[in-house]
Amino acid sequence: MELNGKTAVVTGGGNGIGKALCLALAGAGVNVAVADIEEAAAKSVAEKAAERGVKSIGVAADVADEANVAALADAAWNAFGDVDILINNAGVMPPAMPLAATNAADFNWVFAVNVGGVMNGIRTFVPRFAASGRECVVVNTASEHSFGVPHIGGGLYTATKHAVLGISDVLRQEAPENLKVCVFCPGIVDSTIWRASERRQESYGGASPGEEAAGELVRQIGMPADEVAAKAIEGIRAERFLIVTHPHAASIAEARWAEIERAFAEQAPRYEGDEKYDLGPIIRQLAMQSAP
Repeated sequence: MELNGKTAVVTGGGNGIGKALCLALAGAGVNVAVADIEEAAAKSVAEKAAERGVKSIGVAADVADEANVAALADAAWNAFGDVDILINNAGVMPPAMPLAATNAADFNWVFAVNVGGVMNGIRTFVPRFAASGRECVVVNTASEHSFGVPHIGGGLYTATKHAVLGISDVLRQEAPENLKVCVFCPGIVDSTIWRASERRQESYGGASPGEEAAGELVRQIGMPADEVAAKAIEGIRAERFLIVTHPHAASIAEARWAEIERAFAEQAPRYEGDEKYDLGPIIRQLAMQSAP
């Protein structure tokens, strides 16, 4: 996809990876609507993007609220006339703890933002993209956590990122011809996601202090956000479904796939005629029969 002259909406654009994505897009000649739950942060990044010679706006948006996302879309189309790229980037990470120690508020918050936010973006933007007939892209920010379990203590976050990969995989099968889908899977990045709990909505338990120890670790070993953003921009240009950034994460995917292969080899090896249980062709046949 040629980026120069296009327009993008980036959620979670006020800091971290989102901020770096907005500035990288602006550097590539892309107009940017910067969305963030903190309006001041969104507007600050929008000003920096505009300094790179593009048009940019900052919009307050809570991606867990579908009405907020609809208002964001309206603001973007009103400001730019058209939108070509949606990056569902907003995400949160709760303090590290075993799954059994989490509570309903933790669960509802993380899933509302990390999964609900992606779905709100899809439901709001994809119909407009399809109707436009223009070349468009949806980028969903997932994680190396989408490929397996990089570490314990992040169970809720890992579960949401598995969900984002699954949603993206389905969306690319359902998407109209003019729409491409990318799923962005970075590893640890020097960002402020460890402070996400400080911006936690009251409806999900309210704000609480971020984990300073986690923040220090992120600052020490996280890949620079601008480096990660550059890889994402390259992936969008190339229309790659999977956009990866951290080489070590291949071992996470390899371990998962090896376990899957071993399970099938031991428990359900292939045999002639086994495709009779494949639901895919049946669903396609039913869809063709019901089509007008």
